Amino acid sequence: MTVREGGYAVSDVTPPSAVTGPGWALARRTDGLTSALIGLYGWQRASVSQDVESNAFGPHSAVPCLHADTPGVHVTLVVLSGDAVHPSALRDAITVEVSRESVTIAFPDGDHHTQPLPT
Repeated sequence: MTVREGGYAVSDVTPPSAVTGPGWALARRTDGLTSALIGLYGWQRASVSQDVESNAFGPHSAVPCLHADTPGVHVTLVVLSGDAVHPSALRDAITVEVSRESVTIAFPDGDHHTQPLPT
């Protein structure tokens, strides 16, 4: 079984740039609009799916994707921004703790969010 998560599609008159790194994928239009997926927990691979004439907003589109070979807990940061996006820095700045009961995400500003896991 494969688990896959896709981010926001970006489209343009030219193919969006596609970049992947360890645990993240990014697609960027020429005007700087960027869609990124950053795997914070459980993901094994990253890719960018590109297509032609499949999006109403432009002839070329790209979607960042994360992949895992097994089901389970997967935690992802989803980004859509016109500002510069630095996936490795974001990945290093956010911590994730997974227990049998919950997932806790801690952000650089000190904010924490806990989500119970289904039993």
